Amino acid sequence: MKTKIGILSLALLGLSASKASAQLVVTAPVLEVQSGVQTGLQNTMKGLEAAANKLVALGVKEQELTKTYSLKNMEQHKAWYDGLLKVSSAVRDYRRVRAIYAKQTQIISTYSSAINVLRTSRYITPAQLTEMVSIYTKMLAEGANTVSDLATITSPSMLKMTDAERMEFIDTLDAKITDQLGLVNYFTRRNMMVLKTAQQVEQDHQALLSLMGAH
Repeated sequence: MKTKIGILSLALLGLSASKASAQLVVTAPVLEVQSGVQTGLQNTMKGLEAAANKLVALGVKEQELTKTYSLKNMEQHKAWYDGLLKVSSAVRDYRRVRAIYAKQTQIISTYSSAINVLRTSRYITPAQLTEMVSIYTKMLAEGANTVSDLATITSPSMLKMTDAERMEFIDTLDAKITDQLGLVNYFTRRNMMVLKTAQQVEQDHQALLSLMGAH
C-alpha cells in the first residue's frame, strides 16, 4: 500500500567550507572542526539526494520531494557561503546558522525515511497517503522558505545591519524552524500511530475469526 508519508529523516546538511573557511579569523583546530561539520552535512544531503534519485527512477513518486528539497537545501547553502565574504566572521561562525541548516536537513530526512515505511504499508490507504503527502509538501516548503530567509542577510539591502541585528534575525529563524521540525516530528508520529492502529485492528479481527472458526 502506500505510506502516509512520514518524513523522516533527513540527516545533517552539508556546508561548503572552501573560500569562506580560508578567511575565517579562527585558530586552526577550530577551523578544522568547522570544516568537518560542514563536510559532514554536505555529504548527508548528497546521500539523501542520490538515494532519492534512485527511488524516483524506480517510480517512487513520493521521493520526488526528497530529491527536490535536498537539492534546494544544498543550493541554499552554497548561496549562503558565497555571500559570507560580505559578512563578518562573527556572523559566519554563529552556531545557529548551522543549526538552521541541520534542522531543515532533519525535516527532509524524516520525511524520506517515513515515506518509505508508509508507502509500502498495506494498512495505509491511497487516500490517506495522498493526504499525508500533501501536508508534508507544505511542511517541507515552509522549512525551505525559512532557510531561504537566512540567505537574505547577505543581500545588498541587508549589508547595513549590525552583527547584533543579524544574529537576532538568525535567532528568530532558528526558533521558527525548530517549531517546524517539531510539527514534522509530531505529524510523523501521528502517521505511524495510524498505521499501527490499523494493523492492530486487522490482527484483532483475524484473531476473532480464528476463535469463531474453532467453535
